[in-house]
Amino acid sequence: MTFYLLFLCTFQGLCAIPLAEQFKQAGYVEICDEKHGSATYDSLYAYFDKLIEFLQTNQVWAQKLYHAKERFIRSKDRNYYATDFFGFYDESEREGRSQISFYYSIHFHEFICSRCPEFNQVPAIIDFLKACREIQKSYGNLFHEAAAELGLAKIFSPQDEQPPILFKVIKYLPSYIATKPHYDGTVFSLFLDSTDNQSLLLAPYKSVLTVDDFSSPCRKFSRWHNQNSILLIPGILLAEFSIYPTPHIVTQSGKIRYATIAFAMRPHHISQKNRQSLPEFSPLPNFKH
Repeated sequence: MTFYLLFLCTFQGLCAIPLAEQFKQAGYVEICDEKHGSATYDSLYAYFDKLIEFLQTNQVWAQKLYHAKERFIRSKDRNYYATDFFGFYDESEREGRSQISFYYSIHFHEFICSRCPEFNQVPAIIDFLKACREIQKSYGNLFHEAAAELGLAKIFSPQDEQPPILFKVIKYLPSYIATKPHYDGTVFSLFLDSTDNQSLLLAPYKSVLTVDDFSSPCRKFSRWHNQNSILLIPGILLAEFSIYPTPHIVTQSGKIRYATIAFAMRPHHISQKNRQSLPEFSPLPNFKH
């Protein structure tokens, strides 16, 4: 049974608690992914390390990738994701941040291959993009089914096979520090993998939040060779439907860690530029380190 069929069985047949209520009570729902386990993600992180080394030692190619991103965010395909977060972000030298990430999308991948064909000749870049695509394509049905379970099937474009998914791969360095949780600007966020699950702390949404409200989810499934525990949480783009976002934080551990997240965005969504018109969410506490 694939993970999205397990998801369907869990929320439409076997579970008496509706998905919206599970979000309200726990802030997340756990799903067993029987398609991608540690073998898949360890391979992805190996490709990511090769990409990082290549771009850090070949600034010409790093600039070419940056300029390709800038061209993409001026294209009409960017509007499908309603964000400018694409491509490579090296914050390894930025105090406190100490992380390196890549925001992948299928449209960005196709844009690079068609408009910048020279990238197809660079294994460190193209192999990583292909690995991202192979994993990401598995999760469109899950997001569609989650939206349908909430009565929001039309929040994603029905004619498209996949909702707009941003696929983020992150490498946390030992000096990484986080002092405050955050809300994701998404419809859903799906925590697909981490080499240190205990570092992710979540809290169910409520009007007053303290540090003590945050904890590492108690998981029923484990990170195995061919199976994984994945967590689905709501983002701020569901707030207008009275489904409030789950605040979360990745805490420091003093070691190198990797993680992968899939963000389901809202197609062609126009964010509110006027801060007075933005919904007011609960203030988030500071974590001392």
